[in-house]
Amino acid sequence: MDRRRLSTGLVVLASSFLLSAGVASAHGGATQGAAAPGTCTVKSLPSFVAQGEFYEAATVGDVIEVSCDPYTYSAGATVTVTASQLYSRCHEISWYKPNENGEDEIVNNSRSVTLKLDVDGNANVGLIAGPKCMVGESLITVDENESPYETYTTSFQVLPAANTPQGLYVTPATQVEDQESSGVVTIAQAEFANASEKYVRIGAGQLYNRCHSGDKMEIVQENRNVVEEQSELLHAIKLDNNGNGFVLLMGTDSCAEGPSLIESDLEESPFTTETATFTVESPRVR
Repeated sequence: MDRRRLSTGLVVLASSFLLSAGVASAHGGATQGAAAPGTCTVKSLPSFVAQGEFYEAATVGDVIEVSCDPYTYSAGATVTVTASQLYSRCHEISWYKPNENGEDEIVNNSRSVTLKLDVDGNANVGLIAGPKCMVGESLITVDENESPYETYTTSFQVLPAANTPQGLYVTPATQVEDQESSGVVTIAQAEFANASEKYVRIGAGQLYNRCHSGDKMEIVQENRNVVEEQSELLHAIKLDNNGNGFVLLMGTDSCAEGPSLIESDLEESPFTTETATFTVESPRVR
């Protein structure tokens, strides 16, 4: 009798397991590592060294990527990204939305910004905060503006000015483009030793050519000057006394997937060039 009961229990357990596996596969979900229903994730750069001098002293940049389960929250639903602590720490934030080519693309002097998710549940936004940011960690929140009205958090840390290893650093180095606009946004940080207050050219011709319509690509300088539809920019960065400086790169329309070479050139002797790669990934559930 005990053996028969045990056998029956094992059969029921096995059947339940197979049924659950079948449901997951039908939605193309759990076996591929998709988010659990009703959940979102938010990614920020973990930290950023304060850069610039004079009117741009202690300025920082960040890129925030939001990903939600498309079966629960996507395709036109909106989220509000709030960086209230960072705003208080830096006194001003400007937001740059790559999938909003037009009047709503830039939101100045605001603690928060509203983003529209694509059909995969994704949205990206860049920001420039400062000048005169205070060092320390700040909470960033993402609120769903429709049911189920959930909130998600990450953090971003402003680091003190410092000498850093020479090179060109593109962060994030890869990004899944927006499905509606095929837009992307990233930050290019140029860091040169013994090059205090020298100027740096930024070249992103491959990314410019990869984006096929509208303004194609925009270069946003530390002082928030926006240069539209340019494949390169002389005097894009004036290095600070630590040899650091950055620009925000935004591919605004119809950017084809694949890697693009980004260049940074010292415009004075010794005319050093540093390069990095930024890769556009086709739309997908992140």
